[in-house]
Amino acid sequence: MIDLKRNLFKIDVRAQKDEEKVFMRTAWILTELFPLLFIPIMIRVC
Repeated sequence: MIDLKRNLFKIDVRAQKDEEKVFMRTAWILTELFPLLFIPIMIRVC
């Protein structure tokens, strides 16, 4: 029973790390894309 709990905890920690990676990747992609999206808006305003 203790072994099962330990394995579930390991899986949970691993899943949490994967979620953090996905979040960081998404945040990085958005920061890469947003400047490209804002340039046309800035040109129209000027």
